[in-house]
Amino acid sequence: MFIQELTAHCTLFQGVKPETVKDLFDRYGYALRSYPEQSFLAMQGEACRSLFILCHGRVNASMINREGRQIIVEQFTDWAVLAPAFLLATHNVFPVNIETTSPCEVLVLNKDTLLKMLHADLRMMENFLREISDKCAVLTGRLNSFALKSLREQLLQYLHTREHYGKQQEIADRLGVARPSLNRVLQELCHEGIVKLERGKITLLKRSLPKTDS
Repeated sequence: MFIQELTAHCTLFQGVKPETVKDLFDRYGYALRSYPEQSFLAMQGEACRSLFILCHGRVNASMINREGRQIIVEQFTDWAVLAPAFLLATHNVFPVNIETTSPCEVLVLNKDTLLKMLHADLRMMENFLREISDKCAVLTGRLNSFALKSLREQLLQYLHTREHYGKQQEIADRLGVARPSLNRVLQELCHEGIVKLERGKITLLKRSLPKTDS
């Protein structure tokens, strides 16, 4: 059942037959680990020696600077492949903390095991390379967004691309800003009738993004 779900939902095994995956696992081995809520799969600066696939649960990937300021870089849920680009990097360390926000089940493939599997199955190798390429493309888009957009534009983009919003502190962490700065922009948007704030809950009233100067 586990392998059926893996081949059906995880991008790394897309198009690979379940019996092929079972054979690869039997031949080269794997680990399936359980983590409680608020535990760390990996720490920022720690050597990346294994590939993590989040089978079930939710995790946050966050960065912390020397002053202790934290930014939530990404949030992952079922069947996500975590930090694939860093496993084979020359400087193979995790750039983020990966912390569970719910109980999680994680498939762990160490570097040597993964390389043997990729060598044995061309489709799996293509999937792995595509996974890295897609994540690089997403990262490039985000860098462009953060480098060129104001906090107002970043916040509007955030609100328009989600159906549900966290608390203001969670949004501030995600955007990498101080909460008072975020609150100031929220108040401006509230006065303009774009959002509504009620008991700390944010409601987006206008779903169309305003045009901005390029």
